[in-house]
Amino acid sequence: MASDHREEKSMLDPDLGELPDLRNSKGHGFHCFKHDGVYLFVPPPSMLKGGHPLDRIKSIKEAELKDDDVIILAYPKCGTHWLWEVLEMLISGTIQYQKDVKETRMMEFLFKDGIEAVPHPRVFNTHLPLRMLPTQVVEKKVKCIQIMRNPKDACVSFFNHCRDMEKPYGYEGDFAEFTEAFLSRKMPFGSYSNYLLAWKDEEAASPELPVLNLFYEDMKIDPVKAVKDIAKFLKLTSTDQFCEEVAAACSFKKMKKVDQEMKGDLPLKIWKDGTEGTFYRKGEIGDWKNWFTVAENEKFDQIWNEKMKDSGFKFTYTPM
Repeated sequence: MASDHREEKSMLDPDLGELPDLRNSKGHGFHCFKHDGVYLFVPPPSMLKGGHPLDRIKSIKEAELKDDDVIILAYPKCGTHWLWEVLEMLISGTIQYQKDVKETRMMEFLFKDGIEAVPHPRVFNTHLPLRMLPTQVVEKKVKCIQIMRNPKDACVSFFNHCRDMEKPYGYEGDFAEFTEAFLSRKMPFGSYSNYLLAWKDEEAASPELPVLNLFYEDMKIDPVKAVKDIAKFLKLTSTDQFCEEVAAACSFKKMKKVDQEMKGDLPLKIWKDGTEGTFYRKGEIGDWKNWFTVAENEKFDQIWNEKMKDSGFKFTYTPM
């Protein structure tokens, strides 16, 4: 495994100047810029509105929030879409699917002006670490829900997601190459282990912040309990029956159908023509076993366990 601390190579972008070169020895990598130690996708010009990605991402910290905003925090492919739909139903008190896609509430797509323009009530989502979010998150004690997923399934899901994406966002390498990037920080949003360790430290540094930590696998195994826990955290007076209805409406099978049939357009074209391109692929616990060889699994465990030892994070890797 390559060290995280080698001297970083760079490449020249005609519009944005110098960007980190995240290509591996086979020429496969990601189109990213770097901010505060984390690689982030370069947004398309239509979203940058003439600005530089660094200035736009920094603007998020200055965004004005409302006291009753809610923010979903998650590493990519850990259940953000699913949780967002659950929250929207709970807060609205209706079993009604959102026609918008969750990217229309994604802080790193909206930046300061977009965040402030979102109508009330507002459920935001982000893959950014807490330190990059508006300073008012901590100041106003905005409710935050972090959803986590076992790293092997997250890795497989992220690989399939990136493989189906349009250039320059798509990934052309194979699964073994992607896994190496996933473990080494050299990809959008950095390594999952770094994301989790940063979250643990940032949460501990803000003990007044109201936080609910959820696990994707727990939501799969007992969705009704998860919905009730969320309602309680948000101080909603949802009945048991309504929580059961929300859990049923937000089953993976139903959400995949809704995504295909009902959802509005994304703020940008991200899926390659001819691919199945979906935010809802399988949603299973343990699909990683269909992807990792024995040797790859052992290598993954060795690197992951070394990075995460004494962190306290425990994941479910197989269905109950």
